[in-house]
Amino acid sequence: MKRSINPKLINAALCTGMLLLMGAAALPIFGIKWEGLRYIFAAGALITLIAQIATPSPSGELRVRRLTRMNVWSAIIYCVSAVCLFTTSPDMQKSWVAFLLAGAVLQIYATLMISHLIEKKKQ
Repeated sequence: MKRSINPKLINAALCTGMLLLMGAAALPIFGIKWEGLRYIFAAGALITLIAQIATPSPSGELRVRRLTRMNVWSAIIYCVSAVCLFTTSPDMQKSWVAFLLAGAVLQIYATLMISHLIEKKKQ
């Protein structure tokens, strides 16, 4: 018997992870410098990755499955961004924002396209 994870739990984990990412990335903009922010960012990236992996594909259509996989890749890019925060190289520490933005653009595109394809299929 195959057990699936409750979709509400997956959604809550995804929202929590994204809020942790957003909060830890936004606080330095407001002048808050705290060493623990990178741990919060890394926890948010990891929670987001786990939630994206656990998210089932909403339909059997090939394009939707690929876009769902693209969301997993965006979460992997968030994890790479978190790794950049923990490196000692000054160049890598500066590039975490680029990885964060790349993951965000990828996730926004995939999420919007999945919604569009599901609505198109309903009609």
